[in-house]
Amino acid sequence: MSFKIEIEQTGRGGTITYSEDQGSLSFDWEFASSGADVFVTPPAQWDANCLGRGAGWATGRRQEILERVAHEVRREKATSASVSIEDQWIHFAF
Repeated sequence: MSFKIEIEQTGRGGTITYSEDQGSLSFDWEFASSGADVFVTPPAQWDANCLGRGAGWATGRRQEILERVAHEVRREKATSASVSIEDQWIHFAF
């Protein structure tokens, strides 16, 4: 399955857009004292949030999508960072 990640920065944060043929999802991010955080929907709310955003194609795929986002952001912007996917964010520790 083909996908792409676009990272936009505005000041100390910005938006990350994850896109597939079916559509896209965007995530806000900002620099933190120990790295950077990408804000994501908690697991229990993921499917409802996706449906509410017209992204039914992403239901049931939270882990897969967040792993792709984490991998690509690290590859493009933070190659030496350690990454953790949490309930409400992806944290990149510098």
